[in-house]
Amino acid sequence: MKSSGINLNSYLKKIPQLSIIAGISKASRVKIWLVGGFLRDAYLGRKKTFTDFDFCLEKDTLKTVKKISRKLKCKVITLDKKLDSYRLVKKTKARILTYDFNQMRGKNLKEDVYLRDFTINTLAVDINQRPKKIIDYYGGIRDLKRSLIRITQTKVLRDDPLRVLRGFTFSCALNFPIEKKTLESMVSSRPKLKKTAKERIAEELFKILACKNSYKTIKIMDSFKVLDEIIPLIKKMRGVTQGGYHHLDVWDHSLETLRQFETLYLRKLIHDLDVFSYLNKEVSSKHSRLQLIKLAALLHDIGKPAAKKKLKKKTIFYEHEKIGQKLTKKISESLRLSAKEKDILMKLVFWHLRPGYLADQINPSRRAVYHFFRDTQDEGMGVIILSLSDWRATRGPLTSDKKRRRHEKIMLGLLAEHIAESKKKPLPKLINGYDIMSKFNLESSPLIGDILKKVIEDQQLGKITTKPQAIKLVSKLFKSRRK
Repeated sequence: MKSSGINLNSYLKKIPQLSIIAGISKASRVKIWLVGGFLRDAYLGRKKTFTDFDFCLEKDTLKTVKKISRKLKCKVITLDKKLDSYRLVKKTKARILTYDFNQMRGKNLKEDVYLRDFTINTLAVDINQRPKKIIDYYGGIRDLKRSLIRITQTKVLRDDPLRVLRGFTFSCALNFPIEKKTLESMVSSRPKLKKTAKERIAEELFKILACKNSYKTIKIMDSFKVLDEIIPLIKKMRGVTQGGYHHLDVWDHSLETLRQFETLYLRKLIHDLDVFSYLNKEVSSKHSRLQLIKLAALLHDIGKPAAKKKLKKKTIFYEHEKIGQKLTKKISESLRLSAKEKDILMKLVFWHLRPGYLADQINPSRRAVYHFFRDTQDEGMGVIILSLSDWRATRGPLTSDKKRRRHEKIMLGLLAEHIAESKKKPLPKLINGYDIMSKFNLESSPLIGDILKKVIEDQQLGKITTKPQAIKLVSKLFKSRRK
């Protein structure tokens, strides 16, 4: 069958082991339908690597899944025993495949798919039917043709409030508008998000942040206060004015920072292979640094409401980055983010002002640059990119295009320099802790580590190149400490 110029059978061939599942279905006399996202994406002709497949069974779900698992040589994972929902995970050399099997809800397939979230996800195919045809009870194909997100019924939002976020996720990923009545139902159901598992909320949020134009969707979500249900502290950022350097309040500036980051990425950073690889590398839980920087753009000034003060008629936000770091930790824990994700977000928020201090110098010293990357570690490039986005979003009457251009030139230069340095062969170790203890008759202590860091720093800056020079530096450091 052809759909929108796409051959359905050619897409079904992309499902590994489908013939095995169909064979067991036929032999067991249990009807199995392929349902959900795979058919939606196949109809749209989306070019992607398919790894997740959903099936609906009319009866004997666990018994049938066990037969399939034995054939595929993988274990059965119980997702929901009451609902007869199971998962098989098949690892191959190329990818990890996930097969979800769910007992049919209701008397028949029509009743089952009516309980799904959006019409574009209600398509089904009987895997043993010849020829294969898409079953479409609720206008899913029509809505795909219209590029529209529409719920099957209001009840599905009450049954699972996470579908409020899923609506925005699909809208963002597919670039589909949300039908007016559906959007109204989603907005009225948003308070129920408070009772939804935080892990599930975070996962939908990260799916939105994975989209190339997430700002557009985040802006719509914000206009209906959906973000307030996810990150309540956002409420405190609204309406907080910032003085002459800014043209927007704290929250609108944060939204603009996200927009500027996406613009910078799509117009410039995406074309630099090293930066692209850095940003798109998976850092934790299948999430990339790109997604985390987008979230950091929204949170980087979250400490400002608590830090705001007036000093001689001047608005100041002293140590807002420290307050922001603590609040970011709470938000990360609330969303059940991994330890790695929490650490990255906290570093991005805490250090986001530091590049501006470097740019205040006409030519930042090598030592200052070294200290910056030493302190920010793996997030140094991310902090610079966040700072670039932050500065681009700052256009108050006290800012100047000249200073902004200088900041951008210095930051892009630092990125290029850091990438070049990272590709160089590591310098040989001139001296170790044992050398220091032997030479100066010392016992092991934290002081030895501090001294070694200083030796490494001077070596990296080209101040010393030999072991005698390193020993001389250590001697000098000890003498200065005794004074």
